Amino acid sequence: MQILNLNRMNDALFKNIFAQNSDITLSLINSVFEFQGTELITDIEFIDRNLDIEEEGGKESRLDLLGRASDGTVVNLEIQVAKQEYMGRRSLYYWSRLYNELKSGEEYTELKRTVTINILDINLFEKKKYPSYHSCFGVYDLKTGNQLTTDCELHFLELPKWHLKTVKETNRLERWLSYFSKKTTVAELEEIAMLEPAIQKAFKAETIFTQDEINRRRYELREKNQRDRIAQINYAVKQAVTAEREKYSQEEEKRVVNWIKKGKSFDDIMDFTSLAPERVKQLFAENLP
Repeated sequence: MQILNLNRMNDALFKNIFAQNSDITLSLINSVFEFQGTELITDIEFIDRNLDIEEEGGKESRLDLLGRASDGTVVNLEIQVAKQEYMGRRSLYYWSRLYNELKSGEEYTELKRTVTINILDINLFEKKKYPSYHSCFGVYDLKTGNQLTTDCELHFLELPKWHLKTVKETNRLERWLSYFSKKTTVAELEEIAMLEPAIQKAFKAETIFTQDEINRRRYELREKNQRDRIAQINYAVKQAVTAEREKYSQEEEKRVVNWIKKGKSFDDIMDFTSLAPERVKQLFAENLP
């Protein structure tokens, strides 16, 4: 089997493979559910829908992949490659919009189990506090830990926290994480495909995807946009660091000038400043009477 060197966190590839293959998506979703010990689903129907832009605040709520099972369970499957501010609240916001689908005259018993699954290419939570690659949140009593309702599940899968040891020891969720992880080798992916038929089918779907010129172009544009976004972020961070260093340097020079005017010696000043000796000597020359 040919396994391509692709970024499986690419949005264009992800939507094509999973939105067109319900059995592949079902395997991924149930791998999360069985790991958590929650109820599995037996089927899924994709919902082609963008939530409306909020009239207040202009928040666009675009979901990556949305599906509904025959038992009414609603699942939002989303990938994230860059950390966004308030990601936890953002996921809860999407969940609440999906959960609140009662029509006029319907009872609260009509509300259905609603689940968001976030596959993250970054660490969202502090590793010391959340060492596991899989976190699941719901609604619980803070005192007893008892669950108020099973309708709410917010899953976060942090790929950087997952490290493949041996393929044979993995469960189904860990095989899927290995599928998405950039650290998994081709040899390991081949072994995983032998153990997981849905992943094997995903590899075949990738080959078909890349043979389509429009799909391939869409994939490449997503990759370029992501590289550009990372470059912009890195540049902004570099500019901010440079500005902060310049500000610190200016403040430090003011302190040194003040010490010079108070008669402190060169050696004394060098014990308490991070400025280069050449710069301190220059400040002495500029500020001594």
